[in-house]
Amino acid sequence: MLQSSDESLRNCIDVKQGTKDLSTFSKVLCIYTRKPDSFELNSIRDKQNSRFSEKWNDFIKFLKEAKVLEVGPAGLTERIIDNAKIESFTNLVNSPIKVTEFHQAGESQIRGIITTLENENQFNDWLIGHILEQARLDSDEKHFRLNEKPYDELFTSYFADNLKNTTLKDEWESGGREHFLERVKYFTDRYLTIECILPAFPCKSSNVNKVHGAIPDKGEELALRRLIAATREVQSFYPPGMKIWIVSDGHVFSDCIGVDDDVVDNYTAELHELYKRLAIPGVDAIGFVGLKELFLSDATMTNFDESMVSEIDLPHYTGSKICEVSELSRRILMKGFDTDDGTLRQQILIPGHPRLHLFRGFSKFMMDDLSHLSHFKESSKKGFKKVVSKVAFEMIKRNDAYSNLVELLFPHHLRFSIHAHTNSGPKFGVKIISKHQCKIVKSLDAQDEPSFEDLLHIPTPWHNCVIKLHDVYYLAKSKVAIDAITSGHYDGQWEDGGDEKDVGGHFVITKSLRLQKQM
Repeated sequence: MLQSSDESLRNCIDVKQGTKDLSTFSKVLCIYTRKPDSFELNSIRDKQNSRFSEKWNDFIKFLKEAKVLEVGPAGLTERIIDNAKIESFTNLVNSPIKVTEFHQAGESQIRGIITTLENENQFNDWLIGHILEQARLDSDEKHFRLNEKPYDELFTSYFADNLKNTTLKDEWESGGREHFLERVKYFTDRYLTIECILPAFPCKSSNVNKVHGAIPDKGEELALRRLIAATREVQSFYPPGMKIWIVSDGHVFSDCIGVDDDVVDNYTAELHELYKRLAIPGVDAIGFVGLKELFLSDATMTNFDESMVSEIDLPHYTGSKICEVSELSRRILMKGFDTDDGTLRQQILIPGHPRLHLFRGFSKFMMDDLSHLSHFKESSKKGFKKVVSKVAFEMIKRNDAYSNLVELLFPHHLRFSIHAHTNSGPKFGVKIISKHQCKIVKSLDAQDEPSFEDLLHIPTPWHNCVIKLHDVYYLAKSKVAIDAITSGHYDGQWEDGGDEKDVGGHFVITKSLRLQKQM
């Protein structure tokens, strides 16, 4: 019953209502780059309905009047502008702002972030400087050029025809296409490689009924081959081509899904090696980056002190082994980018609310995966269900935080997703394995492709394995292959791959000879 379900949610999710959002992300009003010898903009993106872009010329006079303070590393400065001067640029009331700027070594531009001046602390100052340093803004200073062809339209049409995951409630033609086109123009107007981000390839599922092992296999091979092929196809009509950045979310969720941090590291290392085997020499098709690289590389640790995030205590429910470095990166993520102020808890208690549907989708998904973990072997059904609800809630919070991080560090990139979306923007769903490469099935005896309209349970290589039957590839749960073999209707086994055609491991099965003779 609905009432008892709501009561169950209240009991499971121990989150205080009315928690104040103190994240650095929510303070950001604008990110921009400008010429060093003037305040002429190279690029600008408003946040939180601010209007700095449309009123920049009016804002310049306040920048010129404000005192410049040297702060932090060389090249980092701050200006404070009182609230009376900025009311026409934002919807904020009685809130002064801080303009932080940074001159990146080797660039002939100034990077800037405008933030609200509230709840100031050492971590906030560090993270603002970190964002300015790490954000992919280096192309802003590239000059515009007149193109002989409508490359933006050509690429947008290519995406729609070849990569987009179209759903029943698709909004591509009612606003999504225009949003996508605007992002494409940033690159094509400068005649640059079109850069996209794809948060994906985290690690293999811990569910032994879904996957064969913990390292990339034929599924990842097919996905990488498809992405590489797409970049080549784009280059055939747009010479600068396309590059896809795989932004791994493995360490964002590893402790939630019952996977050890070192298992994620090993999966990532093996994925990089797999790509090296598939890559075309001289073609920079795919790049890789993850949570630890975005926060904790040697180049990003200036003035960072772990005590700045010591109060962040993340819940761990699945018994997975925690790596200190991975945990530190998760704490930075949640302190800087978790914007939940108790609203999520309220939303999942509202019948019919989209976040309730998302919560139930995550819960159902994790109920299946976590039930196979030895950590829950002695748990009661009621106790296990309660933990699953907590895991689902935490995963939504982390997913939101990671999305916020990506938004700031990749402000111009096209945002792809392996989950289905309505494609209204800013995220656009893609199918990373083509039906021409591999058929998606739930059973070898019922080979019609199942529908996945819940927008969450989209087939991926890390929740499935590949089955080769009579030279045709199928993407399915490993249990499908194992059950087929143990039933006696099929003969076969897992093969590790390694040759040029089949680099990744997969099941190879055939119709049982015994069964064929009986027929």
